[in-house]
Amino acid sequence: MAPERGLDLVSRRADSPLPEGSGPCPFCPGNEHLNPEEIAVAPDGDAWGVRVTPDKRPLLRIEGDPERRAAGMFDVMNSIGAHELVADTSDHEVAWADFPRAHMIRLLEMYRARTVDLRGDRRFRHVFVLKNHGAAWSRYVHAHSHVIATPFTPKRLEEELAGAREYHRMRERCVFCDQLSEEIRAATRIVARNDEFVTFTPFASEYPYEMWIAPVKHAADFGTITDAALAPLADLLVDALARLRDALRNPPYSVVLHAGPLDGSDRAEFHWHWEIVPHLGHELGMEWATGIFSNPVPPEDAARLLVAARPMPG
Repeated sequence: MAPERGLDLVSRRADSPLPEGSGPCPFCPGNEHLNPEEIAVAPDGDAWGVRVTPDKRPLLRIEGDPERRAAGMFDVMNSIGAHELVADTSDHEVAWADFPRAHMIRLLEMYRARTVDLRGDRRFRHVFVLKNHGAAWSRYVHAHSHVIATPFTPKRLEEELAGAREYHRMRERCVFCDQLSEEIRAATRIVARNDEFVTFTPFASEYPYEMWIAPVKHAADFGTITDAALAPLADLLVDALARLRDALRNPPYSVVLHAGPLDGSDRAEFHWHWEIVPHLGHELGMEWATGIFSNPVPPEDAARLLVAARPMPG
């Protein structure tokens, strides 16, 4: 539970987000005193380019032990983990879709470094990167993201892992590798690609204009991505978000990195990937009630529109 976050829900409705300008931006240079405890900093010339600090209203706290215990028929545990806040850039006005390649590489290097560092805490099982753009609930438009480490496997990732394990058990192959092979063969859902990575709209996507970016070669651990692979990944991340902006008039969206467990298990079964989901006001009551998703935009149509939005990178 994070009761301090509930105050915003009481004071704010979805149709009246908290306006920016209610205070100085804590992500801008010169305002570091608003969040003074630094975890890591990536320099950019004489200034900082990426800055990582503890989240002041964390979903998970690093102090203590999980202490899993019974509560009747349920299990409860302390909200132990890491919740780090990343100032993605020192420039208040620049979004991921506008990042120069060198800066996106700098940001990806930071995510890799935080993954490697958090792996050293044996309490933690997974590390996620989460980025929201244009979210109604966010206080600040300055580009920022979250690095979150959990001592358990969250439900959505557990579902992915369970499916990947079962597929590997039956066929002794990675389901994501087979999916990528089929996407590349069919070519109808490919948005962009280079020698290292592919951007595509997944078959039977849950959300309109949902995109995934995945390495062509099998890899479960984002923390082991090579320096040479950072530039082609940076190119496709910036390209995908620029396509969303150009094709859909800069919609709000979320980006998440799903990677395998920190302990190296499921190395053969899982394949790390970035998921990009624009928030177009589509989710309906039935999706919430049943988990059955109705996507009004076939992924093949989404891919065509996104491809047409701008030239291929490179």
